[in-house]
Amino acid sequence: QQAGASRVYVVHRAGRVVGYYALAAGSVEPEEATERVKKGLARHPIPVILLARLAVDVSEQGRGLGAALLKDALNRTASAADEIGARAVLVHAKDDEAKAFYQHFDFEPSPTDPLHLFLLMKELRAIIKAR
Repeated sequence: QQAGASRVYVVHRAGRVVGYYALAAGSVEPEEATERVKKGLARHPIPVILLARLAVDVSEQGRGLGAALLKDALNRTASAADEIGARAVLVHAKDDEAKAFYQHFDFEPSPTDPLHLFLLMKELRAIIKAR
């Protein structure tokens, strides 16, 4: 965060970090994106907002904190996209369990890396309204 490459958001309880995530601006090459993300765009890098390092302490898992952090991240992503423009949010899931978490929220895997998942901004906004 000090280098200006990302912004980190933290949840703490009793002075202890129990969850966090980071957001950063980014882009992906069209071949890395899903068909839905690249539909209608020129063959140039596609602007995205990267949701990086969303994590929840083991003692807090299964209590909804991950979903709450994701919702907060999606709200901030939507606000940022309103100002700077972005086609989708991108996450790099660390494993299949994390991938399943994001797929529960309609993220779709990249054709080049199944642990890189995309969510279109229009779908992100629909999720925000529904939850």
